[in-house]
Amino acid sequence: MIRGRAIPQFIVPLSIVTINATIWTILIKIPFKESFEVDSEPWASIYTLVLTTALAFLLVFRLNRVAIRWWDCRQMWGIIVANVRILANGILEYTNHAPHCRDDAISWLAGYLISVKQHIRHDKSYDDDELAGFLSKAQVDALAAAAHPCLYATSEIRHALKMAFTVTADTPAGLGASHSSDMRLMDKSLHILIDNMGGLERVRSTPLPIAFITHLRTFIMFYLLSLPYLYGHTWGWGTIPAVFLTAYALLGIDGAASECESPFEKRANHLYQEGFCLTAMNDIEQLVIHNDNMQRRRSPE
Repeated sequence: MIRGRAIPQFIVPLSIVTINATIWTILIKIPFKESFEVDSEPWASIYTLVLTTALAFLLVFRLNRVAIRWWDCRQMWGIIVANVRILANGILEYTNHAPHCRDDAISWLAGYLISVKQHIRHDKSYDDDELAGFLSKAQVDALAAAAHPCLYATSEIRHALKMAFTVTADTPAGLGASHSSDMRLMDKSLHILIDNMGGLERVRSTPLPIAFITHLRTFIMFYLLSLPYLYGHTWGWGTIPAVFLTAYALLGIDGAASECESPFEKRANHLYQEGFCLTAMNDIEQLVIHNDNMQRRRSPE
């Protein structure tokens, strides 16, 4: 519950606001009890009209944009998993005539999944165990060393498929047309995989404009720091918990937005990318086993 609230994102401004309220409350309640009298009535309408309304609009917009970004990333991962299943199923069904190319394409499909997860985290360290049974250590090292691992993996898949569907002058016309049609179908799924990987990159590399974030945080801090001076005499000792809770609410919203703006790390509020990869790889394994069983049933006694 504590980790999920993104408290480290706003603990510093929360402490500053609380200390400010504490110092001012002590000053007006003990040594300078009668020295600082502020009539809050003339300022209440300005606070309600300008600061409170502006903060409400800014915070709602910020949360809305972050929620859209988070859900867009979830949808893109869902599309990636779905197309990995479609592509794996197609490869296993249409390339049994070229088992070596078939196995290469399936292996690199798993490599693509892990490369997306690592690439979007800016992590060049690959765990061999994650791809055990799919790629050899040399292949994993080559994937990790690539400038763009995701494109490297899709290139390997495309090359394996091209070799499986090679059409030469000696290829019968009907078989050549079938190979070309199958290759186009596979290529379509590859394009979708590359497109959604690019979508995840766009979310990661384009946070909300700094002008908007700076404007919002300036308003929040000004509002919170001024609360004890305006309402301290009215709230008395209750100023400290009131300001703390108000600060926690407003800064918590901004902190939650900052936490979820690029949801690709291993954090409580981020996407469970390991789960997506594991689900798709388990599906690939199931499809491989099922395809092998079908081939055995189809083979003559």
